[in-house]
Amino acid sequence: MDNEATGAAIQTGEAQAHNHDTDELLDPVLFSNDNGSYKLKTVPAFSIHLLISTVISFVGIGLAALFPEDRRCEAYFIMLYLRATFWVITFIFDHFVKKQHDNLRMNGYHDFHRDTNMQKGVPLQIVSLWNSMLLGVQALIHHYYGDDFSKHCSAGWLSPITYVATFNVAESLVLAATHGCYIKKVLKFNKAKLAPDVLRGADRASGSLGLMQPGGDTAELLEKQADLINYLRDHTHKLNQKLHQMQTNVRPLHVRQIP
Repeated sequence: MDNEATGAAIQTGEAQAHNHDTDELLDPVLFSNDNGSYKLKTVPAFSIHLLISTVISFVGIGLAALFPEDRRCEAYFIMLYLRATFWVITFIFDHFVKKQHDNLRMNGYHDFHRDTNMQKGVPLQIVSLWNSMLLGVQALIHHYYGDDFSKHCSAGWLSPITYVATFNVAESLVLAATHGCYIKKVLKFNKAKLAPDVLRGADRASGSLGLMQPGGDTAELLEKQADLINYLRDHTHKLNQKLHQMQTNVRPLHVRQIP
């Protein structure tokens, strides 16, 4: 009897130890420290983009103020090349920002993703709009001046290079306002170190799954459901990887039989 009781006690103790080890392996998946420390890495990109716009503005001012009159046409075309290059840079920048925000959404921060959904695309929209306006102005200039365009390149402060430089300065001011607002919001989010939306209260998760206030937006509800499904799918994939690791690393329990 004593041997059987001792064997049962050993088996129970080892089973409890196994359950404890299992819990420790699963806990990092369900409540990982990474869930509360995700940072959106777009502040440096927005800062660099604003810096490039500011530098181009100063270059335009320098070309308009310092280039001699006989080289103002050259300065004008230099600014047009810079504008085209800046649009390409903005396009690449927009692709990077969207990828970072997609990662943010896949990590479960759906509310902040929706809050900044419009702001992340504003830089490309502004630069594209400014280029379109500038293209329209240049078309009017060429149409009005015709073959005499080269003569008007040296028309002092009313030359085309002055128009381009003024457009660029105005664009930089608008970008400074929009970028500053976005950077402030992202820094506040990174500093808060919030957990994903699904882990911040059961009421939030249940509301995202199907509860909607009367008169609510059905499209917004469906978007929240899709975001939650994508997050849970990624979460399940991580859990499966952790379970596989547990199965390969944890040795099978062998209960020692006491004679």
